Amino acid sequence: MKARENLLLVSEKGILNSNNEPYPNVPFQGASVNAGDVCGDQVAVIVSKHEVWTFASGEWHQAVATEVKLNCICWTSDGRLLVGTESARLAWLSDGELEFIDSFDEVPERNLWVTPWGGPPDVRSLAVSRDGTIYANVHVGWIVRSKDEGKTWKNLREGLDMDVHQVAAHPSNPAIVFVATAEGFYLSRDHGETFTHQSNDMPYCYQRACVCFLERDVYLLSTSRGPHGYAEARVYRSEDEGIHWEPVNGLPEKISNNINTSQIITVRDGNALVIVEDTSIYETNDYGMNWEKVRDDYPKLYGALVIPEGCRIT
Repeated sequence: MKARENLLLVSEKGILNSNNEPYPNVPFQGASVNAGDVCGDQVAVIVSKHEVWTFASGEWHQAVATEVKLNCICWTSDGRLLVGTESARLAWLSDGELEFIDSFDEVPERNLWVTPWGGPPDVRSLAVSRDGTIYANVHVGWIVRSKDEGKTWKNLREGLDMDVHQVAAHPSNPAIVFVATAEGFYLSRDHGETFTHQSNDMPYCYQRACVCFLERDVYLLSTSRGPHGYAEARVYRSEDEGIHWEPVNGLPEKISNNINTSQIITVRDGNALVIVEDTSIYETNDYGMNWEKVRDDYPKLYGALVIPEGCRIT
């Protein structure tokens, strides 16, 4: 698959290409890279959970180093970097500092955010729609949305399970946002004001990852029996916004580890990748119907970034 030539794998050993080779001349190579995002020819990655490095104009720069644990990162529509952190906080990255967003800290429902193990909640994933709407997935605390570039925030709860694992914005329709939760797949057609549960025909409802292809409304979703997988992790696909789902072909029959948040990646032209057991990659060229193994000897992979053609990472 030609798209593999434009992949940047984020792993516990740094950033790798699809051939399991480290990218050259990377200052932090060998350290764990936990998450990242791409905006045009700019790349941003979280390194060792406490640093952000950016790549632009052929060079890497350390954008911030902090004692705060960083979970996820995204470029917003106005070209700024937004970071989700421990204790369920959001911050802009500006001039080498994290500028925490007071209005997000002041969301009225914050006192309802919890975790099953009793610790503080986290911001687990971020998504930005085509119209610039920002969605933050609080684990555990539904979805929080900003429609004004991060100035004000609203906790979205109507019809939605509280235990959200990934939020995703539809790649072309800005009104659609969808989520993978501990109780199934939910979809909204009104910017998250109301959600509908859409995975009633699945054998198991526990989910961690969800994506939609750009060229066609085909959704992919990971599911399993529970938090630890129990050798029952699967990938399903839907062509009707999640009303009906079918299991995909070509993945192992028994997958013990959950296919986690950000471990399903759409590329282009019906191409997608899924990370299985954290160290194997499978690919599809037909919108998720059939999958083939790429290789299975990677270090632990947290996800992958699709780099635009002509953007050379060094």
